[in-house]
Amino acid sequence: MGFSIPVDQIKGICAERKISLIEDCAHALLSTHNGKPLGSYGDVSTFSLLKSLPVPNGGILLINNSNVEYNHYPKNPNLFVTSFYAAELLRRRTVGNNNPIKENALNLLYGGVYLSMSSARLMLAGFRKYFNPQGLYLVKPDSYLFIEVLREWGISDLSKRIINKTNFEEVKIIRRKNFEYLLNHFLKNGRGTLPFNELPPGVCPVFSPIIIENPKKRDSMYRILKSKGVVTHPWWERFHQEVLWNDFPDAVYLKQRLFGLPIHQDLTFGHIDRIIEEFEKAYKSV
Repeated sequence: MGFSIPVDQIKGICAERKISLIEDCAHALLSTHNGKPLGSYGDVSTFSLLKSLPVPNGGILLINNSNVEYNHYPKNPNLFVTSFYAAELLRRRTVGNNNPIKENALNLLYGGVYLSMSSARLMLAGFRKYFNPQGLYLVKPDSYLFIEVLREWGISDLSKRIINKTNFEEVKIIRRKNFEYLLNHFLKNGRGTLPFNELPPGVCPVFSPIIIENPKKRDSMYRILKSKGVVTHPWWERFHQEVLWNDFPDAVYLKQRLFGLPIHQDLTFGHIDRIIEEFEKAYKSV
Protein backbone atom coordinates (compact mmCIF):
# COMPACT_ATOMS: atom_id res chain seq x y z
CA MET A 1 0.00 0.00 0.00
CA GLY A 2 3.03 2.27 -0.38
CA PHE A 3 4.31 1.72 3.18
CA SER A 4 7.82 0.38 3.56
CA ILE A 5 8.84 -2.77 5.38
CA PRO A 6 12.30 -2.69 7.10
CA VAL A 7 13.90 -3.14 3.70
CA ASP A 8 17.38 -2.02 4.80
CA GLN A 9 17.47 -4.83 7.40
CA ILE A 10 16.23 -7.32 4.82
CA LYS A 11 18.90 -6.16 2.40
CA GLY A 12 21.51 -6.78 5.11
CA ILE A 13 20.23 -10.34 5.65
CA CYS A 14 20.35 -11.00 1.90
CA ALA A 15 23.91 -9.66 1.66
CA GLU A 16 25.01 -11.75 4.62
CA ARG A 17 23.57 -14.93 3.12
CA LYS A 18 24.59 -14.03 -0.45
CA ILE A 19 21.10 -14.24 -1.87
CA SER A 20 19.41 -11.84 -4.27
CA LEU A 21 16.79 -9.36 -3.16
CA ILE A 22 13.81 -8.84 -5.46
CA GLU A 23 11.93 -5.75 -4.32
CA ASP A 24 8.19 -5.70 -5.06
CA CYS A 25 7.23 -2.04 -5.41
CA ALA A 26 3.84 -2.48 -7.12
CA HIS A 27 2.27 0.00 -4.67
CA ALA A 28 5.34 2.11 -3.96
CA LEU A 29 6.05 4.07 -7.12
CA LEU A 30 6.86 7.31 -5.26
CA SER A 31 7.60 6.11 -1.72
CA THR A 32 10.93 6.41 0.07
CA HIS A 33 12.48 4.75 3.13
CA ASN A 34 14.95 6.76 5.21
CA GLY A 35 15.16 9.24 2.35
CA LYS A 36 16.03 6.59 -0.24
CA PRO A 37 13.54 5.59 -2.97
CA LEU A 38 11.90 2.21 -2.58
CA GLY A 39 13.04 0.13 -5.50
CA SER A 40 16.67 1.20 -5.08
CA TYR A 41 17.41 -1.44 -2.41
CA GLY A 42 16.80 -4.63 -4.39
CA ASP A 43 19.08 -6.28 -6.91
CA VAL A 44 15.97 -6.17 -9.07
CA SER A 45 12.82 -4.13 -8.45
CA THR A 46 9.42 -4.06 -10.14
CA PHE A 47 6.76 -1.33 -10.25
CA SER A 48 3.16 -1.27 -11.44
CA LEU A 49 2.14 2.02 -13.03
CA LEU A 50 -1.59 1.28 -13.20
CA LYS A 51 -1.99 1.40 -9.43
CA SER A 52 -0.69 4.96 -9.10
CA LEU A 53 -1.25 6.67 -12.45
CA PRO A 54 -4.19 6.86 -14.90
CA VAL A 55 -2.47 4.86 -17.64
CA PRO A 56 -3.94 1.96 -19.66
CA ASN A 57 -0.81 -0.19 -19.31
CA GLY A 58 2.81 -0.18 -18.24
CA GLY A 59 5.23 -1.40 -15.62
CA ILE A 60 8.86 -0.85 -14.69
CA LEU A 61 11.70 -3.30 -14.23
CA LEU A 62 14.63 -1.68 -12.42
CA ILE A 63 17.97 -3.50 -12.32
CA ASN A 64 20.34 -2.19 -9.64
CA ASN A 65 22.86 -5.04 -9.72
CA SER A 66 25.42 -4.69 -12.51
CA ASN A 67 25.84 -8.48 -12.56
CA VAL A 68 22.26 -8.92 -13.70
CA GLU A 69 21.84 -8.79 -17.46
CA TYR A 70 18.52 -8.46 -19.25
CA ASN A 71 17.94 -7.71 -22.91
CA HIS A 72 14.44 -6.61 -23.80
CA TYR A 73 13.20 -5.49 -27.21
CA PRO A 74 9.58 -4.61 -26.49
CA LYS A 75 6.72 -4.57 -28.94
CA ASN A 76 3.92 -2.03 -28.78
CA PRO A 77 0.89 -3.29 -26.85
CA ASN A 78 -2.21 -4.18 -28.85
CA LEU A 79 -3.76 -0.89 -29.98
CA PHE A 80 -7.34 -1.93 -29.30
CA VAL A 81 -6.52 -3.12 -25.78
CA THR A 82 -4.79 0.20 -25.06
CA SER A 83 -7.70 2.22 -26.46
CA PHE A 84 -10.36 0.19 -24.66
CA TYR A 85 -8.82 0.59 -21.23
CA ALA A 86 -8.09 4.25 -21.87
CA ALA A 87 -11.80 4.68 -22.62
CA GLU A 88 -12.64 2.85 -19.40
CA LEU A 89 -10.37 5.20 -17.44
CA LEU A 90 -12.10 8.23 -18.98
CA ARG A 91 -15.51 6.80 -18.12
CA ARG A 92 -14.46 6.40 -14.48
CA ARG A 93 -12.68 9.72 -14.19
CA THR A 94 -13.20 11.99 -11.19
CA VAL A 95 -16.14 14.35 -11.65
CA GLY A 96 -15.43 18.00 -10.87
CA ASN A 97 -17.62 20.16 -8.65
CA ASN A 98 -17.62 23.53 -10.43
CA ASN A 99 -19.27 23.12 -13.85
CA PRO A 100 -22.13 20.60 -13.98
CA ILE A 101 -23.03 21.37 -17.60
CA LYS A 102 -19.47 20.67 -18.75
CA GLU A 103 -19.27 17.54 -16.59
CA ASN A 104 -22.54 16.17 -17.97
CA ALA A 105 -21.36 16.80 -21.54
CA LEU A 106 -18.06 15.04 -20.85
CA ASN A 107 -19.87 12.13 -19.21
CA LEU A 108 -22.01 11.70 -22.31
CA LEU A 109 -18.98 11.94 -24.57
CA TYR A 110 -16.80 9.49 -22.64
CA GLY A 111 -19.76 7.17 -22.03
CA GLY A 112 -20.43 7.09 -25.76
CA VAL A 113 -16.80 6.33 -26.55
CA TYR A 114 -16.76 3.51 -24.00
CA LEU A 115 -20.04 2.07 -25.31
CA SER A 116 -18.64 2.09 -28.86
CA MET A 117 -15.45 0.37 -27.71
CA SER A 118 -17.48 -2.21 -25.76
CA SER A 119 -19.54 -3.00 -28.87
CA ALA A 120 -16.36 -3.39 -30.90
CA ARG A 121 -14.97 -5.62 -28.16
CA LEU A 122 -17.95 -7.98 -28.47
CA MET A 123 -17.44 -8.18 -32.23
CA LEU A 124 -13.75 -8.92 -31.75
CA ALA A 125 -14.64 -11.62 -29.22
CA GLY A 126 -16.69 -13.40 -31.89
CA PHE A 127 -13.96 -12.91 -34.50
CA ARG A 128 -11.35 -14.29 -32.12
CA LYS A 129 -13.45 -17.34 -31.27
CA TYR A 130 -13.90 -18.45 -34.88
CA PHE A 131 -11.01 -16.97 -36.86
CA ASN A 132 -8.11 -15.98 -34.63
CA PRO A 133 -7.97 -17.87 -31.28
CA GLN A 134 -4.55 -16.36 -30.51
CA GLY A 135 -5.71 -12.76 -30.91
CA LEU A 136 -4.98 -10.46 -27.98
CA TYR A 137 -7.84 -8.00 -28.45
CA LEU A 138 -9.43 -8.80 -25.09
CA VAL A 139 -6.40 -9.06 -22.81
CA LYS A 140 -6.67 -7.22 -19.50
CA PRO A 141 -3.40 -5.45 -18.63
CA ASP A 142 -3.95 -6.31 -14.95
CA SER A 143 -5.02 -9.94 -15.45
CA TYR A 144 -4.43 -12.41 -12.61
CA LEU A 145 -3.34 -14.98 -15.19
CA PHE A 146 0.14 -15.11 -16.68
CA ILE A 147 -0.01 -14.80 -20.46
CA GLU A 148 3.32 -15.77 -21.97
CA VAL A 149 3.10 -13.69 -25.13
CA LEU A 150 2.59 -10.48 -23.13
CA ARG A 151 6.22 -10.67 -22.05
CA GLU A 152 6.99 -9.09 -25.41
CA TRP A 153 4.82 -6.06 -24.78
CA GLY A 154 6.34 -2.80 -23.69
CA ILE A 155 4.52 0.36 -22.64
CA SER A 156 2.17 2.15 -25.02
CA ASP A 157 2.87 5.59 -26.45
CA LEU A 158 -0.29 6.84 -24.76
CA SER A 159 0.99 5.77 -21.34
CA LYS A 160 4.33 7.43 -22.06
CA ARG A 161 2.64 10.74 -22.90
CA ILE A 162 0.59 10.62 -19.69
CA ILE A 163 3.71 9.88 -17.63
CA ASN A 164 5.70 12.67 -19.26
CA LYS A 165 2.99 15.19 -18.36
CA THR A 166 2.69 14.04 -14.74
CA ASN A 167 4.05 16.16 -11.90
CA PHE A 168 5.15 13.35 -9.57
CA GLU A 169 5.95 15.60 -6.64
CA GLU A 170 2.46 17.07 -6.80
CA VAL A 171 0.96 13.57 -7.01
CA LYS A 172 2.74 12.56 -3.82
CA ILE A 173 1.78 15.73 -1.93
CA ILE A 174 -1.93 15.39 -2.81
CA ARG A 175 -2.07 11.68 -2.00
CA ARG A 176 -0.49 12.28 1.40
CA LYS A 177 -2.88 15.16 2.20
CA ASN A 178 -5.92 13.12 1.19
CA PHE A 179 -4.72 10.12 3.19
CA GLU A 180 -4.21 12.22 6.33
CA TYR A 181 -7.62 13.85 5.86
CA LEU A 182 -9.34 10.43 5.82
CA LEU A 183 -7.10 9.09 8.60
CA ASN A 184 -8.06 11.95 10.92
CA HIS A 185 -11.72 11.18 10.34
CA PHE A 186 -11.37 7.48 11.17
CA LEU A 187 -9.18 8.12 14.20
CA LYS A 188 -11.96 10.29 15.62
CA ASN A 189 -14.94 8.01 15.00
CA GLY A 190 -13.43 4.54 15.53
CA ARG A 191 -14.86 2.83 12.46
CA GLY A 192 -13.37 -0.59 11.66
CA THR A 193 -9.68 -1.29 12.28
CA LEU A 194 -6.93 0.90 10.87
CA PRO A 195 -3.80 -0.94 9.64
CA PHE A 196 -1.91 2.37 9.93
CA ASN A 197 -2.50 5.03 12.58
CA GLU A 198 -0.04 7.52 11.12
CA LEU A 199 1.57 8.45 7.82
CA PRO A 200 5.38 8.16 8.05
CA PRO A 201 7.60 10.57 6.12
CA GLY A 202 8.32 9.51 2.55
CA VAL A 203 5.28 7.25 2.14
CA CYS A 204 3.11 7.79 -0.93
CA PRO A 205 0.02 5.67 -0.14
CA VAL A 206 -1.85 3.92 -2.94
CA PHE A 207 -5.19 4.25 -1.09
CA SER A 208 -6.56 4.63 2.45
CA PRO A 209 -7.06 1.17 4.02
CA ILE A 210 -9.54 0.16 6.68
CA ILE A 211 -10.41 -3.36 7.89
CA ILE A 212 -14.15 -4.07 7.97
CA GLU A 213 -15.47 -6.51 10.60
CA ASN A 214 -16.64 -9.25 8.23
CA PRO A 215 -16.42 -10.13 4.53
CA LYS A 216 -20.15 -9.79 3.81
CA LYS A 217 -20.24 -6.26 5.20
CA ARG A 218 -17.15 -5.30 3.21
CA ASP A 219 -18.66 -6.60 -0.03
CA SER A 220 -22.03 -4.93 0.63
CA MET A 221 -20.32 -1.61 1.31
CA TYR A 222 -18.37 -1.91 -1.94
CA ARG A 223 -21.59 -2.36 -3.94
CA ILE A 224 -23.41 0.46 -2.14
CA LEU A 225 -20.58 2.96 -2.56
CA LYS A 226 -20.14 2.03 -6.23
CA SER A 227 -23.84 2.69 -6.83
CA LYS A 228 -23.25 6.18 -5.37
CA GLY A 229 -20.35 6.89 -7.71
CA VAL A 230 -17.59 6.14 -5.20
CA VAL A 231 -15.33 3.40 -6.57
CA THR A 232 -13.48 1.71 -3.71
CA HIS A 233 -11.04 -1.21 -3.56
CA PRO A 234 -12.07 -4.56 -2.05
CA TRP A 235 -8.48 -5.71 -1.49
CA TRP A 236 -7.78 -8.25 -4.28
CA GLU A 237 -10.83 -10.26 -3.34
CA ARG A 238 -10.16 -12.97 -5.93
CA PHE A 239 -8.12 -15.99 -4.91
CA HIS A 240 -5.56 -17.15 -7.46
CA GLN A 241 -5.93 -20.85 -8.14
CA GLU A 242 -2.20 -21.57 -7.93
CA VAL A 243 -1.82 -20.38 -4.32
CA LEU A 244 -2.29 -22.75 -1.36
CA TRP A 245 -4.38 -20.28 0.62
CA ASN A 246 -4.69 -22.47 3.73
CA ASP A 247 -0.99 -21.81 4.31
CA PHE A 248 -1.55 -18.02 4.43
CA PRO A 249 -4.40 -17.23 6.88
CA ASP A 250 -3.25 -13.63 7.40
CA ALA A 251 -3.44 -12.97 3.67
CA VAL A 252 -6.90 -14.56 3.50
CA TYR A 253 -8.08 -12.40 6.40
CA LEU A 254 -6.95 -9.22 4.63
CA LYS A 255 -8.31 -10.27 1.22
CA GLN A 256 -11.74 -10.76 2.78
CA ARG A 257 -11.86 -7.67 5.01
CA LEU A 258 -9.48 -4.95 3.85
CA PHE A 259 -11.23 -2.03 2.18
CA GLY A 260 -9.41 0.70 0.27
CA LEU A 261 -10.84 4.20 -0.05
CA PRO A 262 -9.64 6.42 -2.90
CA ILE A 263 -7.17 9.22 -2.20
CA HIS A 264 -5.75 9.72 -5.68
CA GLN A 265 -4.41 12.97 -7.01
CA ASP A 266 -7.61 14.09 -8.80
CA LEU A 267 -9.53 14.26 -5.51
CA THR A 268 -10.10 17.44 -3.53
CA PHE A 269 -11.12 17.65 0.14
CA GLY A 270 -14.64 18.22 -1.19
CA HIS A 271 -14.50 14.83 -2.87
CA ILE A 272 -13.09 13.26 0.30
CA ASP A 273 -15.99 14.74 2.32
CA ARG A 274 -18.40 13.08 -0.12
CA ILE A 275 -16.53 9.76 0.26
CA ILE A 276 -16.77 10.03 4.06
CA GLU A 277 -20.49 10.86 3.88
CA GLU A 278 -21.28 7.86 1.65
CA PHE A 279 -19.00 5.58 3.66
CA GLU A 280 -20.75 6.46 6.92
CA LYS A 281 -24.17 5.86 5.40
CA ALA A 282 -23.11 2.50 3.99
CA TYR A 283 -21.37 1.46 7.21
CA LYS A 284 -24.50 2.11 9.27
CA SER A 285 -26.88 0.48 6.79
CA VAL A 286 -25.24 -2.99 6.55
